[in-house]
Amino acid sequence: MIVSVAPEVSAALSGGVFAEPWLLEAALATAVIETPLFWLCGYRRCVEDAWFFVVNIVSNLLLNEFIDATPIVLPYPCAVFWGEIFVVLLEFALCSYVVEEKKGANLFRVLLLTNAASFLAGVVYFMM
Repeated sequence: MIVSVAPEVSAALSGGVFAEPWLLEAALATAVIETPLFWLCGYRRCVEDAWFFVVNIVSNLLLNEFIDATPIVLPYPCAVFWGEIFVVLLEFALCSYVVEEKKGANLFRVLLLTNAASFLAGVVYFMM
């Protein structure tokens, strides 16, 4: 029995992260930069660190897909700025499920710090 696949599904399966390896490489590099910093900021439980690592990969993939798909009308720095705001808010929402903290202000500050560090690392990398 042969099952036909809609053209949209076929295009979605053939594209995306695995068709563009730089997306996955950027996501892994971001997670490798941010996760140790997250650990150094006091989040030492393995569950928190593993969850943060996965959330980082997902949020970075979403950010890079957003920036890659942004029309030329929106300037690149503006797309990066709004994308980074979205990433911090998304990571805060997802990490709030796992992090054992009563107040989220510290988590939010740590997420700002980790994202700023990986952003600066990316700027330095692409300037070289």
